[in-house]
Amino acid sequence: MKALVIQGSPHGKSGCTQKMLEPFLSGMKKAGADVDVIYLADKKIHHCIGCLQCWFKTPGCCVFQDDMADCLEQFAQADLIIFATPLYVFSMTGLMKNFLDRSVPLCDPFLIPHPIIPHCTTHPSRSGKKQKMFLISPCGFPEFHHFDSLIATFKQMAQMEGAEYLGEILRPSAEILKIQNTLLQWTLKGYFQQLEKAGQELIERGSISEKTQEALRKDLIPGGAETIRQRANEFFKKQLASLKTEENGNE
Repeated sequence: MKALVIQGSPHGKSGCTQKMLEPFLSGMKKAGADVDVIYLADKKIHHCIGCLQCWFKTPGCCVFQDDMADCLEQFAQADLIIFATPLYVFSMTGLMKNFLDRSVPLCDPFLIPHPIIPHCTTHPSRSGKKQKMFLISPCGFPEFHHFDSLIATFKQMAQMEGAEYLGEILRPSAEILKIQNTLLQWTLKGYFQQLEKAGQELIERGSISEKTQEALRKDLIPGGAETIRQRANEFFKKQLASLKTEENGNE
């Protein structure tokens, strides 16, 4: 299987998204997947201006000559697309949204009845290739429900494009993944092992088992949301106090 990861974190290879992605991709490769990763933070991709020249003047080609042309070629050839984005304002990052906006050349302008969804209109795909989609996303909030609108967006996109949505891996309180703490060492090691297992399962069976999903949804530290809020606020207070001390020292 040829898989393509669209990594939409502004932090590139140093953020929480990448922390989740690395073991997951390791598992996919162990299962025999051919995996490529596009780091949007490293790409020069102009924002879409809605000129529709990719439909009517140069069909299938955008007016902007930038990195998006190569990205779209990889996108069109992949069997499985994995979207990896941190949660920004209950949705995807601007980098990811910009990428999706610029994917308009992949479809024709015509309006047709959706082949599966009743009373629904869509655009036909230029390639007609049936793809699969998967979502990976971390966020800072400690509850899972903050991801609801993000999941709905990618499910809707998959449905409208005739792709098979294979599911998602979500990680609330994701900043924990970057903490260098001996007390968390074994917990994080176990979590990353489950991510690798999930990647392997996705390729081998086309889905992630309920057992693995359950393991990935467990809290990484005891105490739940209240503990996360307390520790996060303590950290924020220290950061603000440090800033004030620095400002006073510069007076």
